[in-house]
Amino acid sequence: MNLVVANDDGIDVPGIWALARELSKLGQVAVYAPTRNFSGAGMSVLLERVTRLSRAAPPPGVDPDIPAFTLEAPPASLAAVGAVHAFGGKVDALVSGINLGWNPGEEPYKVSGTAGAAQVAVERGLLGVAVSAEYFAAARQFGEIAVATRRLLGAIRAGFDPLPNVLVNVNVPEDFGKDTPVRLTTPSLNTMFSEFRLEECVADEHGVDLRFEFGHYFDREPTPGDEVHALAEGVVSIAVTGPRPSEVLMEEPWPDVVREFRA
Repeated sequence: MNLVVANDDGIDVPGIWALARELSKLGQVAVYAPTRNFSGAGMSVLLERVTRLSRAAPPPGVDPDIPAFTLEAPPASLAAVGAVHAFGGKVDALVSGINLGWNPGEEPYKVSGTAGAAQVAVERGLLGVAVSAEYFAAARQFGEIAVATRRLLGAIRAGFDPLPNVLVNVNVPEDFGKDTPVRLTTPSLNTMFSEFRLEECVADEHGVDLRFEFGHYFDREPTPGDEVHALAEGVVSIAVTGPRPSEVLMEEPWPDVVREFRA
């Protein structure tokens, strides 16, 4: 299995290397990530047809033979480049993460660069997996989440031939370990802008100083069975959608497959 690993937080963050190290146990891995943090970029792209990839060296503890590349561009661009450049274009799936912060939503790639990179794979007829963790807990969970992602990807490979053309959106709760339940969920409503609010507004003759807040995941009462409801209960949420976001997949073998996401 040929895997591209991407993210939106940049080539230097440890989450992407935890994934690369662990997923190399399943097959060949190549890393493609932005030079810096592009969080919130969604599926924005670099509209240049000529560019230059820079090679990146894996950190200590990661197989030095894992090829890694970086580019000053949004994650969707890196995912697209990886899909055609890695392994001579013979890519089986793309895994994006491990992101610092959850990315639920009916179309999570509208805002999330993590999900945006995974959606590029879906739009190319491949399997795309986005993996996100609670912001303040993610760093201490990278190793366990990487192991769980490897188990999940292995279960998908065992359950499907060929690999399915779907977006698998994984969101991991604050407390994650061997006994954390996993639930196949429906996508949630995105509250980032529906609950956007102005907190402070001070005007002077030169302009206006603003302080605002984006909507939070829990600003609305969660709907039973959706992503945010699972996260509120401390459960790993995995939502699976087809090439069209309205195609939510809940039937077998997905309930059994997602249960393999465990540390």
